[in-house]
Amino acid sequence: MADVKTKPSPVINLMDESFDSEKSTTYHLSILSSENSFAYAILDTNTNKYIALNSSKVSNFEKIDIASSFKSVTCAIAHNKFTLIPTALFDEDNKEPLLGFNHEVKECEEIFSNTLYNLDAKNLFTVSKSFESEIKKYFVNVHFLHSSTAFIEGLLVQNKNNSGKKVFANFHSEYLEVVILDGRELLFSNAFKYKAPDDIAYYILFVYEQLHLNPEEVELVLSREIEKTAKEHSLLYTYIRNVKFALRPDNFQFSYKFEEIPSHKFWSLFTQYL
Repeated sequence: MADVKTKPSPVINLMDESFDSEKSTTYHLSILSSENSFAYAILDTNTNKYIALNSSKVSNFEKIDIASSFKSVTCAIAHNKFTLIPTALFDEDNKEPLLGFNHEVKECEEIFSNTLYNLDAKNLFTVSKSFESEIKKYFVNVHFLHSSTAFIEGLLVQNKNNSGKKVFANFHSEYLEVVILDGRELLFSNAFKYKAPDDIAYYILFVYEQLHLNPEEVELVLSREIEKTAKEHSLLYTYIRNVKFALRPDNFQFSYKFEEIPSHKFWSLFTQYL
């Protein structure tokens, strides 16, 4: 079985003409970092419009020197070491055993928690201490998120007026997040590592089966690191009737320059401000 080969992400550097470094204190900076990719976007909070987008394979905070300061900064970490805990069961002093029940926590890692306000839950995850130290050199007030926090909260906000079940798959280079909603109710959330297109089809169909979802009726929505021509996408069409690509969150406006970027990319980047 051949491994899925992640193509090097092209360098993206888009900036709207309205960007003004002197207005940076009205801008929000969102960062999305994974093992082999790094992206950031800038939101003008006065106009509720994304005006800059940059993506590359290297984490380099020095290149985000287009503004001396921002109104707020969030950084989402993308890896599969996270655990959702109902707020009623969460204890700040017991973060390590709660996360350690499912994942190994190393000495070089710090445990963080996010509040999912639309779910009444906490999301526990790790950030490497070296990465935390590096980013705080540039953004002291950075707020760390897990990419699944931005993914789930974004979905709950976007689907608040919808009814019926829907499956969402958010792709990363080596794993995918799968979320199932029934209207605004979260039915399922988990992450699966994959190496081949067959793995992806297997995990998604496994989820459909476990939750007794009819692949002829329940829609599947794809986002982030998957191409419309990719084999894993084509394979899903074999088993699932309605497969679609996500649209950008409609809570925001986007510079016309973003039109050259497929709409399903960067979901967990754009939804961080929510």
